[in-house]
Order: sequence, then structure tokens, then C-alpha cells
Amino acid sequence: MKTTTTAILSASCTLLLSGCATDTPAGTGHTVRNIMASQIIAPQGKRSVPGSDARTAILAYKNYQGSFAAPAPQVEITVFGGKK
Repeated sequence: MKTTTTAILSASCTLLLSGCATDTPAGTGHTVRNIMASQIIAPQGKRSVPGSDARTAILAYKNYQGSFAAPAPQVEITVFGGKK
């Protein structure tokens, strides 16, 4: 019984570990170079993108800062039909 269990266990471990096997050699660096290249956005493209000029950025920043000056009023919510 022990040899059967050992045989089944070793066969299942072999099948599970075969999923980790790879056909390509490791350490070639192609994957790293491809990932780095995919993170660069159009290196030969235009410098400015529509909507990224200084005037638009300043207005967006002022709008963002103004949103903290007067926050929206919070609505009172009663829980489980309680009266406030």
C-alpha cells in the first residue's frame, strides 16, 4: 500500500511540476527589453499633447484647490428609522 501511495504521489508531483517547465532558455533579456519598450510612449512623437498646455494645467489646479475651500454639504442619514 505504501509503494502505491508513493508512486501516485511522485507521479502527481511530476505532472504538477511539468507545468513550470519552459522551452526557451532563461536569461536572454528579451522579455525585459520588451517590457521596457512597451512603457515608452511614442519617443519619436510630438512633445506636446492637446490639453497639456500651461493654461489648462493652471485652471485644473485652481479648480482642484477650490474644491477643498467649500466642500459639499453632507446629507444627514437616519439609521434604522431613528429620529434626529
